Amino acid sequence: MPVNMLKPAPVKTGVKIASKNIKAPQEIGTKKTAANQKTFAVKNTIAITPALTLESKPKNANIDIKKEANDKLLNFVNIRKILNNCKTGQTMTQEQLTQNFEIPEEAVKLVKSVTKTAENELSVKWKSTWLVEKVSDAELEDGKMKVKFKANKMYMSGNAIGIKYNRKIYTNLVIVGRSAYIPSVKGYSWQIGR
Repeated sequence: MPVNMLKPAPVKTGVKIASKNIKAPQEIGTKKTAANQKTFAVKNTIAITPALTLESKPKNANIDIKKEANDKLLNFVNIRKILNNCKTGQTMTQEQLTQNFEIPEEAVKLVKSVTKTAENELSVKWKSTWLVEKVSDAELEDGKMKVKFKANKMYMSGNAIGIKYNRKIYTNLVIVGRSAYIPSVKGYSWQIGR
C-alpha cells in the first residue's frame, strides 16, 4: 500500500479528573512553618566532661624529656646501655645483658654474646639465625658493628648485620625510631619489630 493511504493511530486522551475529587493530605493543608519545628533536636543528652587545661596541671611536675625520647627510640636504648655501661674488652652473655642491663629477653634472644671492642664498636656473636634470615631480608654474621648516634638517628656499619636488596648485601644502615633504611638505596625502608 502506498504511504499516503495509511491511517494514523488514534490519539489517546487522558482521563479527566474533576477538581472537587482531589483532596490534599492534612499535613500539607495545615500551615506549619519551619520556625515552629526544631531541625536539630537532641533526643538523648550527652554528658560532656571538661578537658584538663595546662593550668590545672601541677607546676612543679618535671617532665623528663630524655626518658620520653628513649621510650620512643627503643632500639637506641638497648645499644646505648651496652656502649655506656660496658668497659672496653668486656664480654656480656645473653643472661648478663638481661640481668645487668635490664634489656628485655625478646631484644637479645638471637644474641650469644656481645663484646665492646671500642668506644662506639661492638663485636656480636649470634645464636642460630637461619630462621630470621629465611623469613626476612636480614643477613646476620658473627662480626663487628660500629654505631654512631646523630640527630635522633642511629648509623650502623660493619659485617654483623646486613640487609639483602637486589642480590646485594648492604651493611650501612640508618635507624630512626622503629624504621630503618639503607642510605645508598632510595625509596627502600622497613619497620623494625612488630
